[in-house]
Amino acid sequence: MKSHKLIDEKELLLKLRDGDRTAFAEIYERYKVKITIQLFSLLKIETLVEDTLQELFFRVWENRTHIDPEKSLGSYLYRIAANLSYDHFRRQAKQLKLESSKELFLSLTAPHTYKKELDEALYRLIEELPPQRKNVLLLCKFENKSYEETGNLLGISTNAVKDHIIKANKFLKKNSHKLADFAAYCIAIQLFEKYL
Repeated sequence: MKSHKLIDEKELLLKLRDGDRTAFAEIYERYKVKITIQLFSLLKIETLVEDTLQELFFRVWENRTHIDPEKSLGSYLYRIAANLSYDHFRRQAKQLKLESSKELFLSLTAPHTYKKELDEALYRLIEELPPQRKNVLLLCKFENKSYEETGNLLGISTNAVKDHIIKANKFLKKNSHKLADFAAYCIAIQLFEKYL
């Protein structure tokens, strides 16, 4: 009976393709030190090497049915190790680039300035409303007064307050294109800050 160490590589790969966990363990034992040395020479950080080694053998197991037993397993594993290392460096470079871009973008633009401009544009739009409608809108939407409180303050009925709010909302909606550029910019800033 052959010991696991004496099983040739081709036979080992055929067993691996069939889902043999013992064959997988044998491959791991045969190559872990060599692959670790290669990974460490590329990555230089022990925890990163350990994570990458684990990812490499996870991929071997996941893709075991696609491994060609006629080709060198060592070359296959070294190629995966190199690719995973390069992937790490690409992600790191991309992250640094994104962070630099975000800092540059935020330094070149002052979001608070645009928020202030958006607020001013909204107030200019509200100024176009008839005086009573403007007062109703400001009391209800900006001072959080109830329709009843607003009606009492202005000496009008609750139904009149509702009517003013409906008409003011229609006016603002109809003229919202005047705010679109500022609003889009503010939303973009918020999303940029949230996801980067």
